Amino acid sequence: MKHLGDFLLEHALITQPQLEKGLQLGIKQGIRLGEALIDLGFISEEELLNALSGQFGIERLGPEEIVIDPTVLHEISAQTARKHTLIPLHQKAGALVVAASDPMITSVIGDLERRLKRRVLLKLATRNQILRAIERYYTGREGLEESMQQIQSYETESLLESLEPDDALLQRGPIVKFVNQVLIGAAKERASDIHVERDGLGFHIRYRIDGILKTMFRPKITLHPMIVSRIKVMAKLDVSEHRIPQDGRIMMSIDGVSVDFRVAVCPCIDGENVVLRLLNNESKAPELTDLGFADKSVEKMNQLLSHHFGLVLVAGQTGSGKTTTLYSILQQLNKEGVKIITLEDPVEIRLPMLNQIQVNTKVDLTFASGLRSILRMDPDVILVGEIRDEETAVLAVNAAMTGHLVFSTVHCGVASEVPIRISEIGIEPYLTANVLLGMMAQRLVRLNCPHCLIEEEVPDKIRQKLGVDFQTFHGKGCAACAGIGYRGRSCIEEVLIVNNDIRKLIIERATSQEIERVAAEQGLTTLIEAGKAKLKNRLTSAVELARVI
Repeated sequence: MKHLGDFLLEHALITQPQLEKGLQLGIKQGIRLGEALIDLGFISEEELLNALSGQFGIERLGPEEIVIDPTVLHEISAQTARKHTLIPLHQKAGALVVAASDPMITSVIGDLERRLKRRVLLKLATRNQILRAIERYYTGREGLEESMQQIQSYETESLLESLEPDDALLQRGPIVKFVNQVLIGAAKERASDIHVERDGLGFHIRYRIDGILKTMFRPKITLHPMIVSRIKVMAKLDVSEHRIPQDGRIMMSIDGVSVDFRVAVCPCIDGENVVLRLLNNESKAPELTDLGFADKSVEKMNQLLSHHFGLVLVAGQTGSGKTTTLYSILQQLNKEGVKIITLEDPVEIRLPMLNQIQVNTKVDLTFASGLRSILRMDPDVILVGEIRDEETAVLAVNAAMTGHLVFSTVHCGVASEVPIRISEIGIEPYLTANVLLGMMAQRLVRLNCPHCLIEEEVPDKIRQKLGVDFQTFHGKGCAACAGIGYRGRSCIEEVLIVNNDIRKLIIERATSQEIERVAAEQGLTTLIEAGKAKLKNRLTSAVELARVI
């Protein structure tokens, strides 16, 4: 193989005098020829990388920002990445793919292969590309990556001889540090849930970000019982109990914000799996416009909030943001002279001046029993977290009829299905028609990453389903969105006001299609129409809208 200098001369990228000056500077400063030529201004970093790629036959990355799979970040420490100007990219057929600016780091690659016990494949990228990626991906995660490496090499066999790891080891050492960093990392990554899961093939830890699960870590499978046990210790659960589900909570202060982790442990055939739900104990809810509500929907909601009594119901699937919307509404109503009491499972946001009650089935504090108590506490506004049975529904309807403004949620698809759902629970249609002020349905769609927006190729089937005859856009995936193409979520909503025409249809037990048809004639913006408005504004993609509708 030719020397780099000869290769550059042959391709007329430098001259002989420039080569000689580069060699002299390299010797003087103890740097490689390529770096010397760049420092002297004889060749650009891009030109050098193309030359190195051609000389060594190694694929180079494009000029865009480097995107990596976060599940491999722990394979190389931040210190090693900075020292050798390299960064892990992803896994491929069992090998670790690494980007480096220097193809001659064969000894470093060899050391990595011996430590990781698998092949390491090299790709080339500019020094600046790699340094920017190191700063973006490692900053704030050094402790997590370090503890991940420590537990990967941690000797566990002696601990795994029994089902209960030594309590002392669960209170200190790399396992403790790693679990703490996983919780902190989830909060910083805006995750709503952490899934600690083992199956027949492996062990993985996933974050749910913007509604989608993403694998973040793949520790050794032998570490599973120790990590689960550490979480149990933190949640004050029974470490020796592996046969039945357990529920607990962990409180942590992260960057000055109190975060409540609700812990659910469940025995599975391959071992106990854990899900931690993150609840930020903030004292402020977002405004409806911040949630993505259209101006027309906000006007309709304000119309509903002007009433002093009646029932307002929010419909949607689990995880569609119903509770956050209700918090926004309560915050708007939370004024001097108004008493608001909530009954929730769980309490997700602590708002000042509210009386917030946590459901506790262990002591028979259910939605129904709690609602009976609330009615004796002289409230003006009541929030019932969910109407899921006849007893709760009857009490909520009675409360709305006797001078209280009541808000709650139900599980159904669209606003026009709400009266049918209430009827199925056990409320007579004439009562529903008399007390129901309005109903709303919503979904959460992921927002396109604005940094990598490109035109979207949409399958004909999806275009026909959505009725889309215009160009749509989506995020290609870049460093800013960690290669996903989306960042953040926004509501699409429909708000249906119950007027005399709708009331008549409810009493007549009309279908949801009939109710929606009449409401549409009166100006209802349906979920799909709200979604298409976001498509036209390039805020989300057609594929994403089809996923949630």
